[in-house]
Amino acid sequence: MARRTSERIWRTTAMVLCAAVPASFYLLGDLTDAFPGVLTLESSPAAPGAGPGAQAEDWERVDAPAPGPAVAPSTDPDLADDLEERMSAQAALPVVEGNLAFSVVDADTGAVLASRDAETARTPASTLKLLTAAAVLRLYTGDEVLTTRATVQDGLITLQGGGDMTLSTQQLEDLAAQAADLAKEQGTTSVSLALDDTFLVGGSNPAWGNNGPAGGWVTPTASLAVEEGWLDGEQYGPKSTDPAGDAAELFAQLLDDQGLTVQGGVTAGQAPAEAPSVEVHSEPLEQIVRHTLLISDNTTAELLAHLVADARGEETTPQGSAAAVEGEIRDLAAELGLDPQMLEGLEIRDGSGLSRDDRVPPALLAAVLGEVASGDAPVLQQILFDIPIAGLSGTLVDRFDETDTRNARGLVRGKTGYLGGSATLAGVVVLSDGRTAGYSIVVHGFDGVDAVAARAAVDEVAAEMAEAS
Repeated sequence: MARRTSERIWRTTAMVLCAAVPASFYLLGDLTDAFPGVLTLESSPAAPGAGPGAQAEDWERVDAPAPGPAVAPSTDPDLADDLEERMSAQAALPVVEGNLAFSVVDADTGAVLASRDAETARTPASTLKLLTAAAVLRLYTGDEVLTTRATVQDGLITLQGGGDMTLSTQQLEDLAAQAADLAKEQGTTSVSLALDDTFLVGGSNPAWGNNGPAGGWVTPTASLAVEEGWLDGEQYGPKSTDPAGDAAELFAQLLDDQGLTVQGGVTAGQAPAEAPSVEVHSEPLEQIVRHTLLISDNTTAELLAHLVADARGEETTPQGSAAAVEGEIRDLAAELGLDPQMLEGLEIRDGSGLSRDDRVPPALLAAVLGEVASGDAPVLQQILFDIPIAGLSGTLVDRFDETDTRNARGLVRGKTGYLGGSATLAGVVVLSDGRTAGYSIVVHGFDGVDAVAARAAVDEVAAEMAEAS
């Protein structure tokens, strides 16, 4: 724990000191392993890698339009033309067949360094989680915790969820022990149990299509869940369809283990406002965001989207949460001064990127990530060290391992994405001339059987950003 605290202090210090000089922020950040780079000293602890690809393998191939607009006037045309030409050359790969879109944005100036079909809204897959994370970090400090409470009054224990779907069995045991002690102090060992899960409306999102709970992709969002509702502890294993109800049933058993007699079944109820209570807390939100981006956790991504809706005072349904994330990103885009036409095709239908109907222009993602890396938006800078490093951590630990992509190891940091027919990568990168940039890459329109080759093609495109010109 002390080591984790120390690392966190160093990372935070690095980011604060470097924020004033965006063009060189990687020097100190790299030395402290806060960001990827040639000076990265250690790999992250082992973490789950990418899960199996989602469904929708039957998409038709779509021909790619011509490359996008010219780079901004503030960019050195020779450098920009070289980068764009080298990245675009990968469109000739057999699996790509021209279906390549990308955008690279200078973190210091906001200038577009390279672009191809960047303003056409494409399926982002799990890179959408970057926008969900940005929306959350704009609305919360990151220190907030999600509280699960048990009220005890007149022989009634009410389990009240506060949005924590990461509850461990041990935490629920602790809550049951505290509640049992409180009940005994009140002179009763026979209780009834109610569940208050009204904090979030939640539920399954129809926009997930075949990529929902039945396939093991995600747990329906709820006001509380034990171990994210992963029934066998596996990220892509079977999921609870009633995570709050399952948590309440387990809580009843744990109360029984503490010597209480629970009469009847679990009923629905609202926790009395002034009743004596006990509680347990989640990790801070910033840790949940970090976990979500590192292993591409769909369940916590959807939870974060619902918290965005709650913070914006919007309906905490799956549709409401998606609309809330989109609204927050549109607000951010306006603050960045992005062309409103760029947002015409933006459609966010969930918080995780599981929906085939999500549409995000690569130019938007790259612009947001350029802002993340600029030092001008401190609330977003956490994203810099939350997303995996090429060849070193998270869902990128087993990628960038071919001869023509190894040069990018430690220099490219990105959030991966795959949804049948769309392979994506978006994040921040140290360019060959030392500048820092935000980027988004999409290879689309390929057959599902070519998924591995499509991911490899994305890596080849990304590696060109780290290649010496």
